[in-house]
Amino acid sequence: MSSEDSSHPLVHTEIIDITPDKCTEWMKKRACNRVPLKRSNVEKFKTILHGGQFRTTHQGFALDWHGCLIDGQHRAAAIIETGLTVTAQVTYNLDPETFAAIDGGRVRSAGDFVAQITEMKLSVANVYGAALKILANRTAGLHWTRWTTGRLTAEELQNLVSKWPAGEDRILSLISKGRQCHSSATGLLVAYKIITEEWPESIADLFFDYIGEASQEFIGRDPRSMYTNTMLNVNRGVVSRDSVQQSAQAIKAFNALISGESIGTLKKMKMSGVKTVADRRTGKATRQEYLADRYPDVIPPAINISDKWLDESSSLLLDRS
Repeated sequence: MSSEDSSHPLVHTEIIDITPDKCTEWMKKRACNRVPLKRSNVEKFKTILHGGQFRTTHQGFALDWHGCLIDGQHRAAAIIETGLTVTAQVTYNLDPETFAAIDGGRVRSAGDFVAQITEMKLSVANVYGAALKILANRTAGLHWTRWTTGRLTAEELQNLVSKWPAGEDRILSLISKGRQCHSSATGLLVAYKIITEEWPESIADLFFDYIGEASQEFIGRDPRSMYTNTMLNVNRGVVSRDSVQQSAQAIKAFNALISGESIGTLKKMKMSGVKTVADRRTGKATRQEYLADRYPDVIPPAINISDKWLDESSSLLLDRS
């Protein structure tokens, strides 16, 4: 044990009787482990318990140095529901980071950790966790082509949730919009958080609340309709997972909305590569490298917002902002 860990009690293991009351106490303290229980796993352990087939093995229960149950939650739930007592191995005082690699070698995803931290539904937490990774890579200065790379620890995600908070209702709304547009909910959330670094949420909502089905009320080349129709046409009936690209396209459409510009198409950002160019005089072909396109900046609030695409109710909202 390093000097850095000397303030924490030693890890130790014991074999004891595990009662329903003890499991109830542990489950109350599982604030660190909010990954939803899989009903099928609980039922599996209940069948084992009812059949008298539970055996004391090296697998049992594990608690971190805060007393939080980080492994064995399905066994504990089954013991509570059956009311039976078993003899099992319990390991105490593990590092909370151990939570990242338990459950038979299954490495927990960012969504698992976010569900644990926020108590959101796992489907919502998966979108949020993916967005946090993109936002973290962006802040770290990585090129946009690498924003989806890497893994985040539970501690990093804890900090990122505080840095880029997002309510479950907001994420659910963007998931719904993504389905309506056949676009990435993660991409929409990334764009929303980047835009609201510059603009109030009420202004960002002028774009995000009126894409998808709501954009049908607009005519002409309103950027909200352009975004919706572009996503529907490009993704051809399938919800896309191209998060970074679609976050950039949403930002471009938002910029057009508040500046009153017209946009014909919302092209994807071009990756870097090599192209072959023929010399006009000699006809000789040469290979030239080209850089990836730049991720778009959000137009700053210093501009006067155009009312070209906004109806009367939207204009009133601007006046109150």
